[in-house]
This record gives sequence, C-alpha cells and structure tokens, in this order.
Amino acid sequence: MKHVRTAAIITHQNKILLHSNQGENYWTLPGGAVENEFTKDGIKREMKEELGEEVVVGDLKIVAENRFLYRGKELDSIEFYYYVDLCPDSELFELATFTKTEAFGQNEEKPYELNFKWFDLNKLEEITILPSFLGMELTQLSRKSIKHIEQTT
Repeated sequence: MKHVRTAAIITHQNKILLHSNQGENYWTLPGGAVENEFTKDGIKREMKEELGEEVVVGDLKIVAENRFLYRGKELDSIEFYYYVDLCPDSELFELATFTKTEAFGQNEEKPYELNFKWFDLNKLEEITILPSFLGMELTQLSRKSIKHIEQTT
C-alpha cells in the first residue's frame, strides 16, 4: 500500500525552512502523512502540529512517486509538495534555528524533537537533503508549473 505524504516549501528572504529528526544526519521539508484527508488539509494540520502555527497553503509544486528504505523497511510513497506561507508576523522568521516537539509520533514512535533551520537556497548543495531530488529541485522551482518525479533509491 502506498504511503501518502504532504510537505511544505516555506521560503523567506532567499532561505528555506528544513527540519531534521533528532539524531539524523539529513534534512527534509516539514510535513507528514496524510490521515484520511485532502493533502492540503494534511499540510495545514502537520504545520500546526510541527510548527504550532496556522499556515496558508499555496500551489502544488511537486508530485513525487518515491520508493526508498527507511530504517531497514522499504516504503512506497506518493508525496505532494506545496508552497506554504507562514503568517507575515510569524516569530519563526526571526529564529535561525529552533526545536519543536512532534507530539504525534509515527510508526508507533513516542514524541520526538524536530530541529528546524533556515537554509540559504544558494547553498543547499552543502547539506544532505532527502529525498535526494529535493536539493536540486528546490533551487529550480517555477511558480508556473508542477513537476512530477519518479524516484527509486
């Protein structure tokens, strides 16, 4: 069965917000599993859970079919990546890094910490971003089109 995930592309002043799970050595876009809801509703819920803020969901930019190993288990995922805006007066814009607790663990996990950081869009090649296609795609996104990606790793 396919895992359905939705993720937020949040940018501000040529920076993008990424997060990493506690103890992991890679970064990814914030988001999570869709739970019997439309993907736009899922990203709103996930941002409330992860960031503690209401967001405005913009255009769908990437649809990815992604097969990968996660903690030794093969996952078959379809992922929806949306532009998302924080409220203009969000305090998160002022924080270079911050930590939030994900209270709703996945795969029967207990709550865990998420480390968030704003990264310069021009320096994404200096870090490990997963899925692997994101590093390049995030610097080349057009607000006019949707990109469909198929990846097996």
